[in-house]
Order: sequence, then structure tokens, then C-alpha cells
Amino acid sequence: MYKKLNIFLVITLFSILVACNNQEEAEHQQDSSKSNEEKSTIDERNKEEVNKLKDVPEPSKSLDEVLNYPVGRFAGLNFRASDEDKKRILKTFNEFPKLTDNTNEEVLDKYWANMVALYHEEYPSPDKVLEDIKVQSFGNPELEDERYHFKENLNVEIILDASGSMGGKIGNKTKMELAKESIKEFASNLPEGANVALRVYGHKGSGSDADKVLSCGSSELVYSMQKYNNESFSASLYKFQPAGWTPIALALNESKKDLSKYDSKTSTNIIYLVSDGIATCDDDPVDAGKLLAGSNIQPIVNILGFDIDHEGQKQLMQIAEASKGTYSSVNNGEQLTEQLDKAKKMAESWEEWKESANREAKSQYFDQEFEILSFSNDFAEAYLRENNNYRYTIRHLRDEGEISKKSWRYLDDKRIERFERMKQYRRDNKKQLESINEDNLKNVQEELKDMENKKPNS
Repeated sequence: MYKKLNIFLVITLFSILVACNNQEEAEHQQDSSKSNEEKSTIDERNKEEVNKLKDVPEPSKSLDEVLNYPVGRFAGLNFRASDEDKKRILKTFNEFPKLTDNTNEEVLDKYWANMVALYHEEYPSPDKVLEDIKVQSFGNPELEDERYHFKENLNVEIILDASGSMGGKIGNKTKMELAKESIKEFASNLPEGANVALRVYGHKGSGSDADKVLSCGSSELVYSMQKYNNESFSASLYKFQPAGWTPIALALNESKKDLSKYDSKTSTNIIYLVSDGIATCDDDPVDAGKLLAGSNIQPIVNILGFDIDHEGQKQLMQIAEASKGTYSSVNNGEQLTEQLDKAKKMAESWEEWKESANREAKSQYFDQEFEILSFSNDFAEAYLRENNNYRYTIRHLRDEGEISKKSWRYLDDKRIERFERMKQYRRDNKKQLESINEDNLKNVQEELKDMENKKPNS
């Protein structure tokens, strides 16, 4: 009997153990299935979040890339100091996906790339420094670039984008309204002896495909090259509104015709092109820029990208390079006025030269020491502002629950890494500028010494 009881107990115990093992295995399979479902859900969410973010250029990883990276839409803004800037910035970031502890690095890296694309400042480069020095030294006969020498006549032509996108607003005013205000102020303050012209493009038709031919053929010299007259210039400036497509090539080719009778041997010709977008017509604006540079008018071309996206900046930079000119980004009316003021300073120097034949050109060289060194400070100011915008934006988004602490740490590490790299770029840039400055001073001292040796004995 005891033997039968023992056999029964063994069988019962074995059955209980088997049942427990089966239950544990079933629970394990259920947990595993649940884990796979959660992982699949997270992966799917990450894919959706990547797709919500724009495809933008990779963050700049070298000084050359920094200098050539498109200027961000929020460059020059201050997240912490300006409520208006903060509101404008957050409107964009609120459309970005939320970042959780499960957000993968692919999403985080693309999120960071979008931040850089929005905040990237315009950094000074040695080439731009030298170009600005030419403007500051306008008229100096020692400059190799003869376009900047004094001539008998000074002609300034402004080419204004009147395509439909210029109706977009910055603050409470449209880009067209801000551009017109800046242009009016600039033209009205030119010296009495200078000539000014105003050409517009894209001001006919609409942005529809049906109007493309009409709009792409629209460029008009609304104020011909002449002395400034307030009444007629104002009437010309305010008779058109944002309308259609963007025929930049046509406008540049027509401006070459406008200035064709003003040969560079006797005239200094300056062209300012203001555009808020990429050329949308079939002609090639880069070829038009090359034709300008190779023409008899030899213009000083300045291209201003007004609140423009990355693609537009890239094309305008190419046009500037082809025309041997300069490109600058402006994000508001004040910055546009500031850029136009450069031409006004050149015009004022020209007027002074006309009045005084004994103008001392050499003294300009010494003023450039401060100008060159200030670019190093401008570089530092740019990356400090950019860094603060990164810092306060991601901190705000973290506090508002849009970014988890884990994701915030990842982005903040990216910020710190970029900040340290930009500091090094600044040091390298400063050394390069100081070298240029020392060479300039050395050349001036040698020239002054040579002039002294050539003086007749008293």
C-alpha cells in the first residue's frame, strides 16, 4: 500500500511541476509577444517622427562648411530676450514631433539638424572681410580691384523681387512693404551727384501655371537711371505689388542693358538685387551673373537674400560668385537697411572725393585694423547667440514636456560639442585675420616709407 501511495505522490508532484512549467512558458511567450509588439510600436513611431522632420543639410562639421552653410530662418533672433522672437520660434518647434525616452538616435540627429538649419548664423569669412575692406576703402587707388576706384560717375541700380512670395509677412508688415521702406530711405539719402535706378521683376500675372509665361517675361525699369527725385521715385516705387513668378535671370540681363552706356572706365556701377526666393523661370540666373561680370560695365554686385530658405540662399550665393559680387542674408527691414547703407557710404566717399582732390587714401588702411579685428568678435557673437538659442529652446521644450530628459541630454550634448568646435573655429579665424592685418600694415608702412624717400630734399 505504501508503495502505491508513493507512486501516486510522485506522479502528482510531476504533474504539478509540468503544469507550472507550462504556465511559466506560456507567460514568458506572452511577455515576449507583448515586448515585440511594444518594440514594433516604438519603431513605427520613430519612423513617423523622422518623416515629420524636414530634410535639411547636415550640420556643418568644418570651418569651410560653417561659412558656406545657408543662414537659418531664425538667425539673429533671441529666444530668451524677445517675446516676439520666442513666439515666432515656438510656432515652428510646436510642429516638431515630441521626443520621448524611446526616441532613437536617428530621430534625435534629424531633430538636431533641423535646429541647426533654423538657427545657423551668418559667420564672417576672410573673403568677406576682404570684400568689406574694399567697401570701407572705396576710392583708394592702391586697391587691386579697379571697380572700387573713384570714377567720374556713380550709378546705383536696385533690382527688387516683386514675385508673389514677397507678400509674406515679417511681423506686422509684408516683405514688400519693408523692402520699399528701406529702398526709399536709401535712395533719398544718396549724394546729389549720384544716379539711381529701380528695376522690378515678377510683378505681372500671378503664381499660377497659366500666368507663368506672362510673369517670367515681366521685368520693368520703373525708375530710369537719373538723379533722385522724391516725387517721381515714390510714385515708381509704390505702383506695383507682389504678384507672380521669379525671373531673376531676366532682371539681371536687363540691368546689364540699363547700365551698358556707363562704361567702367568712367563710371562706378553698383547693383543691388533683393530677392526672397529661388529663380522659378527657365533662364539660368548664374549665367546672367557671369555675363554681368564680363561686361564693359564691371558692376559691383550685391545680392541680398530676404528671409530666404536654404535652397534659395544656395542659388543666390552661386549668382553672387558668378558675378564676382557678394551675398548677404537679411531677415528683417533693419538688416536690409543696414546692407543698403554700405552703398550709401560708398556714395558719400565718392562725393567727398569729387569735392576734394587731396583726399588722403592712405589713412583708410589704419582704420582697417579695427575693422578686421571686429570680425573675430562678430564670429564669437554669432556662435554665442546661436548656442544660447539652442540651450533655451530645448530647455523650454523639456520643461513643457515636448522633450524628455533623456532626449534633452542628447541634444544638449550636441549643443556643447558644437559650441566647443565653434570656439576653436573662432581662434583659427582670428589668427588668419590677424595675419591679414599684419600684412596690410606692413605694406602700408613700406609704401609710406617709399613715398617719404621720393620727396625732394628741402
